[in-house]
Amino acid sequence: MLKKMSDVILICLWSQFGVIGAVVDEKLVSVSVYEEESVTLHTDTKILKDERMYWRFRDKDKAILLIEIIQYKVTYYGFTDERFKDRLQISDTLTGDLTVKNMRIKHTGQYDAEIQTGTGTSKKRFNVTVKVCPRVDDAGSNGSFSVKEGESVTLHTDIQAQTDDLILWRFGDKNVLIAKCDMEDNKISYDDDDGRFRDRLKMNNQTGDLTITNIINLNTGVYKLKIISNRETKYKTFSVSVSGGGVVIQLWLQLAVLAVTGVASVAAVIVLCYDIKSRRDQQKRKQTTTTSDD
Repeated sequence: MLKKMSDVILICLWSQFGVIGAVVDEKLVSVSVYEEESVTLHTDTKILKDERMYWRFRDKDKAILLIEIIQYKVTYYGFTDERFKDRLQISDTLTGDLTVKNMRIKHTGQYDAEIQTGTGTSKKRFNVTVKVCPRVDDAGSNGSFSVKEGESVTLHTDIQAQTDDLILWRFGDKNVLIAKCDMEDNKISYDDDDGRFRDRLKMNNQTGDLTITNIINLNTGVYKLKIISNRETKYKTFSVSVSGGGVVIQLWLQLAVLAVTGVASVAAVIVLCYDIKSRRDQQKRKQTTTTSDD
């Protein structure tokens, strides 16, 4: 009974006078964007002249101050954190809406908007997820290469990479991401889910050039380049054709790739094995016939 009465009193005090130090924590808002895109986080409120506003980014258990607004003026930008250098913008100091430009995976996290008033603190939280963009814009053909199995080929970006560049290489009709270079972090990563590029890719950390070594027939296809920066986005497309190598070897490679991806059915395995046996028999018959003619 006493607890209910105290709750009623607190509610009345809050509605009539405001309770000093009270915190209103709004529902967490989830936002999803792709790399290179910008996102604007709306506070859905207006700041009074005597109020202060703070934007913070939560990195694990650490809160990093990004923005401070006092009397409608931005008095602090968190550019000391290299991840947000030249990316933060307050579009309206009356609302405190925050825009983060040219986002990367490393900008995934929680963003807190906190408004301090004379009666307490109100908060709005945003859970922002940044994903690799699957879309690739076709820039037309920038070069065709014909190589033999076992050789190497280098696809050139024709740029000198800048510190804010994000360089993406994709392959095939499904635009599978195979190589990525983030110049801000000086970090290169390779993705090879089906095994066809295993230990074959090498990316230049100064230019973003992609070299495919010891190339095989399964590396035949279209390679698409995308370079993202604060200045512009560039595209290139290359066509690579690989020739040579025995039929039997190629069939075994196809079987290995299907097995790695987990999509080979029993029937597919049987058919491939039958093809291998049939082609071996054909090769033996040809060799026997040639020997007899001699």
